[in-house]
Amino acid sequence: MNDKHQNFPRESIVGIAKKSDQEIFSATLKHWRKRLGYCSIVATVPALLAANLPAARSEGTEKPKPTVPRPAPRILEKLSLTARKRSLLKRQSEFRLPNQKDTAALLSPLAGDDCPGLAIPGGNYSAASPFVDSGDTTGANDTVTAVPSYYYYSYSANGPDLIYSFTVTGKGSNPRIDVSSTSPTYRPMIYILTAGAGCPAGTGNIAKSVWAVSDSRWSPNNSSVSFQGDSIPLNQPLYLFVDSALNDSSGAGPYTLRMEDLTIGCDNSIDCTDFFVRQQYRDFLNREPDADGQNFWVNQIMTCGADPQCVETQRINDSGAFFLSIEFQQSGYLVYRFNKAAYGNLPGAPVPIRLGDFLPDAQQVGKGVVVNQTGWENVLGDNKQAYAQAFVQRSQFTGTYATTLSPESFVDTLFANAGITPTTDDRTAAINEFGGGTDTNDAAARARALLRVAENSTLAQQEFNRAFVLMQYFGYLRRNPNDAPDNNFDGYNFWLDKLNSFNGNFIQAEMVKAFIASSEYRKRFGS
Repeated sequence: MNDKHQNFPRESIVGIAKKSDQEIFSATLKHWRKRLGYCSIVATVPALLAANLPAARSEGTEKPKPTVPRPAPRILEKLSLTARKRSLLKRQSEFRLPNQKDTAALLSPLAGDDCPGLAIPGGNYSAASPFVDSGDTTGANDTVTAVPSYYYYSYSANGPDLIYSFTVTGKGSNPRIDVSSTSPTYRPMIYILTAGAGCPAGTGNIAKSVWAVSDSRWSPNNSSVSFQGDSIPLNQPLYLFVDSALNDSSGAGPYTLRMEDLTIGCDNSIDCTDFFVRQQYRDFLNREPDADGQNFWVNQIMTCGADPQCVETQRINDSGAFFLSIEFQQSGYLVYRFNKAAYGNLPGAPVPIRLGDFLPDAQQVGKGVVVNQTGWENVLGDNKQAYAQAFVQRSQFTGTYATTLSPESFVDTLFANAGITPTTDDRTAAINEFGGGTDTNDAAARARALLRVAENSTLAQQEFNRAFVLMQYFGYLRRNPNDAPDNNFDGYNFWLDKLNSFNGNFIQAEMVKAFIASSEYRKRFGS
């Protein structure tokens, strides 16, 4: 562990400070399995994420309450700005220091204020799972001041406006775009600009290439407005403006945008929420998603609306959760530990297994396992036993472990390869699988002893971070760490050192973030 972090012990949801990573991990799993059973990825991960957070504290200070990583709130919510303060901050943000000119507008109180606006995440939005985003136009720019209509008539659009960009690639039977406000005074107006003239820069523009306009002043309650999207253009950039015809107290305010029965496209398939979640199942659990799991993880991202920071954070949390899930820990990670116990690390490498050997074995152990479905523990247990029995009969294993070895030598070699010193009870339990025999000719006993060592809690704790990093390469990049373009283990070692320095917190180490944002990962699915 990095020395600079040694005075900042982690704290878990089940213990107090000054526990080792191994103790925390073991206690966390034990605690949550007791409360929830061997629960599904949906149920376990919030607890595991919470326990995975480091907590820095000084002696004598009160222990902070651990929290599940949450998307960062919007800047406006952080500052609790009134409309007057928002306007002031917006004016001040126009004047930045020289070194701030090329940076993100950190002081800008409104996202989506200027073209091209907030990008609506790609995905299939239904009535049951719509796209929803909330905002407030107070203090925003007036990008568009007029919207041309028939002949020489134009609609006024004098209020401050916020903008969303998106591309519709498919429509259901009842596509809708709705904007409503809880404000008793705000009168929202919405319109969509098509790709013809694009999204105008600056302020005070007259809109061009307008697909449709709708003004809440035309509706019965004056606070909501909607489009029936049957004729909305497909496969071209669109820009939705939340605006108002008025430029007084009714011209700005809070609103909620809702889109349903529409499929929003992505420049890259992995940017589409449905596809992204489905790919996590394929890459880490080696199966297609079950409906409940898919809906759960999609909705975790959907709740972010068009907040890009929230979307990024939730995608990281979702993806990291698949490695932490009971399903992966009992399948893919078990395969890793089998190879570690049987052979130690590969020659000249810091890892015990290569991708080509890992994938078929992980698929074998996880076949038919969907945690929380009826009978899943029995399926997993049968898979483990069958895998262990097949593993000890492979030529590599029989060539490494002669049947003339005593049970003591056999078990001691497994623990030595694993790099751990077992407790007396753990060692004795593995040796006793041979029933007092003097050799290790019994293949079934070999399998049981190897399974005991592979499932040893100390081994699981010791290898956790190493396996986590290796699975970044196996899962996201679909290659070994030392394959091209790396051609060595420098990248693997870099991420392992960084993850260790943050006490295993993959969020603070920005490990998952880096892999899912990498061009190598993204090129698997598009440009």
